[in-house]
Amino acid sequence: MGFIFKPWNRLSLFTRIMIGFVLGIVLGLVLGPRAEVLKPLGTILTNLLTMVVAPLVFTLLVCAAADVGDGKRLGRIGIKTVIIFLVSTALAIVLGLVVSNMMNIGAGVELSNVAAPQPKGQAPASMLDTVINIIPVNIFASLAKQNLLQIIFFALIMGFALLKLGDKGKALLDCCRAGQEVMKEITNMALEFTPYGVLGLMASVVGKNGTAILIPYIKTIGAMYLCAVVYLLVVQAVLMVGVCGRVSPVKFLKNMKEAITFVFATCSSVATIPLNLACVKKVGVDEETANFVIPFGAVMNMNGTAIYEAVAVVFTAQIFGVDLTFTQQVMIMLTATLASIGTAGIPGSGLVMLTIVLSSVNLPMEAIGLLAGIDRILNMARCVPNIVGDAATAVIVAQSEGTLKR
Repeated sequence: MGFIFKPWNRLSLFTRIMIGFVLGIVLGLVLGPRAEVLKPLGTILTNLLTMVVAPLVFTLLVCAAADVGDGKRLGRIGIKTVIIFLVSTALAIVLGLVVSNMMNIGAGVELSNVAAPQPKGQAPASMLDTVINIIPVNIFASLAKQNLLQIIFFALIMGFALLKLGDKGKALLDCCRAGQEVMKEITNMALEFTPYGVLGLMASVVGKNGTAILIPYIKTIGAMYLCAVVYLLVVQAVLMVGVCGRVSPVKFLKNMKEAITFVFATCSSVATIPLNLACVKKVGVDEETANFVIPFGAVMNMNGTAIYEAVAVVFTAQIFGVDLTFTQQVMIMLTATLASIGTAGIPGSGLVMLTIVLSSVNLPMEAIGLLAGIDRILNMARCVPNIVGDAATAVIVAQSEGTLKR
C-alpha cells in the first residue's frame, strides 16, 4: 500500500489542505445533509490541535520571556505588540463601519418569520474585573480549562523569574525547552491529519447549509468578506508588512498561505498557532519574537472579529430601524476594540463578544439569534485577518528590534 500514498505525501501541506477543502465542498453539495457523517473528521482535527495549545503556549512563552535576554527588552517588545494590536484593531472597526454603512447591509431584511431567541446574556465585566480575572488562582485549573489569558500571564511571569534566577533556574528552563520541542513534534504529527479534517469540516458545513443560507443575508456576508479582503491586502500586507515591516507583501502572503487556508476552514485562531509560527519564521521573524507575539496575539489580537462586530452592529441597527449617531459609532469603536482584546480564538466567540458591543449602544439582543444561522460563514472570513494580524505584528516588532532575518 505504500506506493499509493507516496505521491500524496510528496505534496506540500498547503496542496493537500486545498485538495481536502475542495473535495469537502463537492461532497457537501453532492451529499447534502448526509455529509454530516464526515463531521467527526473535523472534530478529530480540532481536538488534536486544541490538545497541544495550552502546553504549547505555556512552554513557548516561558522560553520566549527567558530568552529575551533582559527584562527591559521583554517589556519593550510587549508594549510595542499591544500598541500595534490596539491601532490595527481600531482601523479594522473603522473599515467595518464605513463599508457596512455604504452598503446598507440591513436594508430589506424580512423579520416576520425569523425566530430570534434572547441569548443567555451576562453583564459586561468592568475593566478592573477583566484585569483581575487575568491573574490565575490555580494555574493547573487554567491549563485544564485552557484559559489562555491566565496561562499567558503566568508563563510570562515564570519566564521573567527564570531570567532573573539565571543558573538557579536553568534546570526548570531546560525542562520547559524540552517540553516546547515535544509539543512542536506532537503538533507536526497532528498537522498531517489536517487535509482530512478540513474535508470533514467543509463537507458538513456545506451539506447542512447549502448555498441557500447565503441568500437572506447576502449583503452582510458580502460586506464581511469585502472588509476582510481589503483589510488583509491593504492594511496588513501593504501598510503593516510592506511599509512598516519593510518586507515584500507578496512574499509575506505567499508564506502565509498554509495558515490562511487552515484557519479559513477550521475557524480557530488558537488551533492555527503552530502553523502561524512556522509561517512567520519563514518570512524571517526571529524565533524569540515569533514565540512571544503569535501565542499572545492569538488571544489578544482579533482584527477580523473587530470587523465582524462593526458589521453586525450596523446590520442590527438597520434591520431594527435604529439610526446610530456619530457618538454611538465612536462608542462602538471603543467598545469593540476593548472587547476584541481578550476574545478567545475559538469558533463562535464573536457572538459572545457581540453581546457586549450591542449593549454599549442599547441595540436589541435579538440580532444575535438572527446572525447565529450564518455565523459559521462569517467566522470563516473574520478568522483570516485575526491570524494574519498576529503575523504582521510579529514582522513589525522584529523589524523594530533589528532581529528580522532578510
